[in-house]
Amino acid sequence: MAPRALHLCLLVFYAVQPGCGFNIDVRFPVVKQGKTQGSFFGFSVAQHKQTEKAEKYLLLAGAPRERASSKLRVNETGAIYSCPITTDVTDCTRVELITSTDSSEMIEGMWLGVTVASQREQPGGRVLACGHRYVKIVRGGTEEQRRMVGKCFVRGNDLTFDPNDDWQTHTYEVCNPNFDMELEGMCNMGISAGMTESDVYIGSPGSYLWQGNVHITWRDTKPENSWDYNVKDFEPKDTRNSYLGYSVTEHKKLLDRQEYTVVTGAPRDESRGSVTLATKGQSNIEVRQTILGEQVGSYFGSSIAVTDLNNDDWNDLIVGAPFYFDRYKEQGGAVYVFMNENGSFENKIVLNGVKDSAFGLAVAAIGDVNQDGFQDFAVGAPFHDSGKVYVWMGSKEGITNAYSQVIEGKSVGSGGFHTFGYSLSGGMDMDGNKYPDILVGSLDDRIALLRARPVIHLSRNFTVEPKIVDPNQCKDACVTVKMCYAYTLSNGNLDFKNDISVKYTIEADRAQRNPRVQFVDTKLNTYTGVLAFSSPTCQEFKLSVNEQVKNKLEPVVFLLNVSLHEPEVKAQQVLQNLDAFPVLSSKQGVTEKTEINFRKECGSDNKCRSNLQVKAVFVNEHQELFPSDGGSQTIEYNNNIKKIMLLVEVTNLPEQGREAEDAHQAALNITIPLALKYSGWRTQDPDIVCRPNTTVICELGNPFKSNKKTTFHIIFETFITLYTDQIETQLQLSTLSEQSDLYPVSIILNVENKILTSFSVEKPVLNTFFSGKVVGESAMNTTSDVGSPVEFVFKVSVVGEPLGELGTLVIDFEWPYEVMNGKWLLYLTEILIDGASKPSCIPAGRVVNPLNLILSEKGPKRNKRDADIGLLHTDATRTLLTPHKESHLLECSKQTARCVTFSCPLKNISTKAAVIVRARVWNSTMVEDYAEAFRVTVKGHVTLRLLTDKPAIKMDSESREFVVNIDPVPGEETQYSAPLWIYIVAGVAGILLLGIITLVLWKCGFFKRASRREMYEAKAQKAEMRIQPSETEKLTEDY
Repeated sequence: MAPRALHLCLLVFYAVQPGCGFNIDVRFPVVKQGKTQGSFFGFSVAQHKQTEKAEKYLLLAGAPRERASSKLRVNETGAIYSCPITTDVTDCTRVELITSTDSSEMIEGMWLGVTVASQREQPGGRVLACGHRYVKIVRGGTEEQRRMVGKCFVRGNDLTFDPNDDWQTHTYEVCNPNFDMELEGMCNMGISAGMTESDVYIGSPGSYLWQGNVHITWRDTKPENSWDYNVKDFEPKDTRNSYLGYSVTEHKKLLDRQEYTVVTGAPRDESRGSVTLATKGQSNIEVRQTILGEQVGSYFGSSIAVTDLNNDDWNDLIVGAPFYFDRYKEQGGAVYVFMNENGSFENKIVLNGVKDSAFGLAVAAIGDVNQDGFQDFAVGAPFHDSGKVYVWMGSKEGITNAYSQVIEGKSVGSGGFHTFGYSLSGGMDMDGNKYPDILVGSLDDRIALLRARPVIHLSRNFTVEPKIVDPNQCKDACVTVKMCYAYTLSNGNLDFKNDISVKYTIEADRAQRNPRVQFVDTKLNTYTGVLAFSSPTCQEFKLSVNEQVKNKLEPVVFLLNVSLHEPEVKAQQVLQNLDAFPVLSSKQGVTEKTEINFRKECGSDNKCRSNLQVKAVFVNEHQELFPSDGGSQTIEYNNNIKKIMLLVEVTNLPEQGREAEDAHQAALNITIPLALKYSGWRTQDPDIVCRPNTTVICELGNPFKSNKKTTFHIIFETFITLYTDQIETQLQLSTLSEQSDLYPVSIILNVENKILTSFSVEKPVLNTFFSGKVVGESAMNTTSDVGSPVEFVFKVSVVGEPLGELGTLVIDFEWPYEVMNGKWLLYLTEILIDGASKPSCIPAGRVVNPLNLILSEKGPKRNKRDADIGLLHTDATRTLLTPHKESHLLECSKQTARCVTFSCPLKNISTKAAVIVRARVWNSTMVEDYAEAFRVTVKGHVTLRLLTDKPAIKMDSESREFVVNIDPVPGEETQYSAPLWIYIVAGVAGILLLGIITLVLWKCGFFKRASRREMYEAKAQKAEMRIQPSETEKLTEDY
C-alpha cells in the first residue's frame, strides 16, 4: 500500500547487518519518467495486467500535482499514467478520468492520483484512482459551503470508461457534503483505497473531526446483478484525530480463512497509532481487534501490508511506523511483522531503520520473488541516502532481522533517484518469466520496475578417487577428480533449457603450506574453469602426488567453489531477457568438499592411535632437581640464580588395553611463565626442534614412533621478582593421530625468595678517654657534660630489587647502657638513619637521651697520627710505671654490664642505608669506679633481620659486634708512693756525692781568694766591654 504523507518529520536510525544481493535485478530496470517536473509522478504506483483488446502488462503511476487536461478550465488536478514495459523512459500515457466539470464541484488541486490500485486478482480486473482533495460545493441561499470530501474513479481493464459497467458509472462520493467537518464535511476520502472481486474499499481519515472512517461498496459479482450494491462503514466514535482509514486493505485468512477482514491504520490513535481488524456486519463494519503502537508519534499504521510469510495458510500482518526512533540506539523508523497464529497476532518481530530514512513509510507484499514457496515483502526507506528498498524473504520460521537484499536508488539505471522507495507495489510477474517483480515509486517524477531473475537449483556431484593413496606407488597421475552438473528452476519450469555457464574453482590441500598434490595440467594445487551446459554434464581432472610427503596422517581436502558465469551485456534497444542471467538459490551452498587419505603404517584400518604421555620437572643449571614437597617443587631463589631448566620426558609406549601406534606430527606446546624468558633447548634427539613464539612449540618428530621415549631440556632465563611466589607452566601434547586424552599438564615451581644483604660496622672498635671529677646527673645540662662522644655507623646494602611493601629490614641492638651496679655506661644521645623513609630511629621506652639533655655539637676529630702517638706514649708510660693496673671488660653476655634491647626498622630502603648511633661515655662512672684501671673495654651486639608476612621471602639474619676502648687521660693518675729505706739510701748517697764534689773543687783551688790588683784588672776589662750595634742601628744612629 502506498504511503499518503507528503511532508515528513523524521528522526531515524537503522543498524542491521548488510545483506547480500539475491534475485531482484538492478542492471536492467524499466525506468519511467513523468511528463511534468514536480508532478510527484510516482507518488503512488500499481502493477496492472491488461487482457481486454490486447494482453500486456502496465505500470500505473499517480501524479497528484500534474497539470490539468487541456480540456478543463483549471490549472492542476493530478493524474494517473499508464506505462508499457519498454526501455523508453518517456512513453507513459495519461489516463483520462475527468472529462467535464460543473459548478457544484471544485477539481483544482484535488490531488488525483494520490491513490492508484488494480483489481489484478480478477480476470479483466479494473483500475481505481482517487483524489482526496476533491471539493463539493454546497449552496444554501446566498451562502456557499466547500466540503473537501474526495472522489474516486473506476475504469475498465483497458483503462477506458465503459458506460455499461455499473462499477464505472457509480459515483464514489460516499461522504455526505451537506454536513460540516464534525461529520463528513472534511472526510478526505481516497487517501487510501483498493479493490477486491466484489468490494471497493476507501479510507476517509478526515471524517468526524479526523476520527476517520472506511467505506466499503459491495457489488454483486454476477454481471447480470452488478447493479446490486450496498455501502458499509464504521459507526462514529468519540475518538477525534485518530486518522482511521489513513491506510486500508482487505484480505481473507486474517481472522477467518473464508471471510474478508478489513485492516485499516489510524496513525494518530492515542498518539501512538493503531491498526484495526474488522469484519462486515449487517449494516456496519464491526471492530474485531485493535493493535496499538508502542511509541508516541511513531505513526504506527501509516502503511500496512498482508501476506503469508511462513506458508501456514494464514496471512501475516506487516505494519510501518516510519517516525519511530530510539535516541540511545540511534535507531529510526520501524516495521512490525505480526505473525498470524490461527487468527491471533500476539507475536511480533520489529525491524528498525537508519537515521533519517523514513524506514517503513511504504511496505508491500511482493509475492514469492524467488519461488521458494514462501511469500516475501519489501520496505521502503526513501530518505536514506538516495532512497533504499529492503527485501525480506519468507521462510518456514517466518523472517529474521537480517534482510535478504537491499536496493539503492542511485544504483538503479542511470540514477536520478533521491527518494527511491516512497511507494511500492509487487506480486505480479511483469515480464513473463514466472517470477514476480517490484514496482518502486518516488517523489522524483520517476518510477522503476525491478524484475526478478530466474533462480536455479544447481545439483552437482563432486568425487575424488581413489579414497586411499599410497604415495610410494603413485608415481604418475593416480588421483582423479570428477564433477557432474545439472540444474532446475525454482519455479519448476521444465521447459527452460537455456545454456548456463558455471565458473568453478577446485582447490586441493589448501590448508597445507606445501600442498601434497597438484593438477597435472597446471602444476598447481588449484584449477579454475568455465563450463557451459543445458543438460547434465561431467568433467574429469588428473592429479599427481608430490615427492617426499611428510604429512601422511591428515587427509587431502578438495574444495569445489561454484558460481554462475554471467555473459557480457550488449547494448540493445529491446528489453533484456533475464533468462540469460539466472542466479543460484540462496539456500544452496556454493562449496562442495571431499577428501582422500594416504596409506599409513597404522594397522588395517589406516588409522593411527597413539599413546603420548609427558612428564616434566624443573632443574637448576647443573641439572639438579629442585626439592619437592607434596608434589610440587620449591626453589630458594636469589639474584645469583640466572637460569633454570625444564626437564621434559615424552613417551609413546603401549599400556594395557591401549595401543601406541605412530603419533603423526607430534608436538608439545609449552607456555612461558611471566617470571621466565625462553633461552633455548638442549637434547640428544635429532628429531626434537623447538621454536619460541608466545609459547614454545617443540616438534617431536613426524611421526613420533611407537615405543619411543625421549627427553630434552627447555632453558629459561629468570626474571623472578619478590612478588613471584609461584611459577607455573602448561604442557600440551598434540598429534594428528587419534588420541582423546591429550589434556594439559601443569608443572608448578614454588618460589622462596632469598634476600641477599651486606651488613657491616664502619669502625667496629673505637678508642676514647675519661678524666676529671665526678659529676652528678642533676648537674648535667648538655650531652657534653656526660663525657667523651662515641659514634658507630652500621651499613646495610641489599643485593637486587628493593623490598618495598613486601617487608622491612630491622636492626636489633643490644646496647650496654649501664654497669652492673646501675651506673650509666654508654649514654645514647641520637640515632640517625640515612637511606630510609624515616631519617631517625626513636625506640619505645625512652632509650635515647632519657634525661632530655641538650645535644652538643660533635667535637673536633683527632687525626690518626695524634691518636696513635698518644696511645703509644700512654701505653709505654703505663708499662714502665704501673705494671700492676688491670683492664676491665664490660659485656652483657659476661654479666659485667646491663644492656637495653631496641630495634630500628629501615623502612622503604632502596639498596643502601646507614644507621648512625651516637652516645657518650658516662665519665663520672669511669672516674668513680675505674680510675685505677688500665683500660675499660665495652662490647655491644647488633643483628640485621627481615620483618615480613610473606612466607616466600626469607633472609638469613646477620650479627655484628661493636667495641669501645676507654682509657684514663695520661698524667692524671694517682702518684706512686716509694718505701722509706729508699728515701734513707737516697739521702746518704746525696751527702756522699756532695762531699766528693767539694773535695775536688778544693783541690782545684776553687776556694782560694784573688789579689786586689787582679780584681781591678778584671773590673777594668769589664768596663771596656759593650754590646756591638746591629746593622739597623748603624744606619739610623749617628755615631
